[in-house]
Amino acid sequence: MANKPNGIKNETAYFYAVVNRMNKDDDIKTAKIQDHEILVKEVIYNNFSDPTDMEYQLFQSGLLGWIELIENEKLYNAIKDLKMEDQILISHVIKECKTWQELAFDYGITQANVKNRFNKIIRILKTLLFKK
Repeated sequence: MANKPNGIKNETAYFYAVVNRMNKDDDIKTAKIQDHEILVKEVIYNNFSDPTDMEYQLFQSGLLGWIELIENEKLYNAIKDLKMEDQILISHVIKECKTWQELAFDYGITQANVKNRFNKIIRILKTLLFKK
């Protein structure tokens, strides 16, 4: 602590005071960020006038780009046959490795609902993959 102000007698107390202040500053910044966050579904439904534009924007942002890299034709077609909302959800799980908790916060629903929706998508994919 070479840059400490003159007159500090207890360096440990000074250190804890600095860390405490840093934590408070971080809490303030986090609160400001959270005040200005919006839900993913608000962005999806409010910012895109037509579904084609939305798909293009999501592909450009890299969220859906991984789908184009699927080499198994049946799997590729099955995923492309899903509704756009389902493609987005599985992209968040698979590509971005988001947790149920993060997705629940983003979508404004419970973790159980996110997990149930994801499991439903998996069942749909299995049906599409194994239909004859």
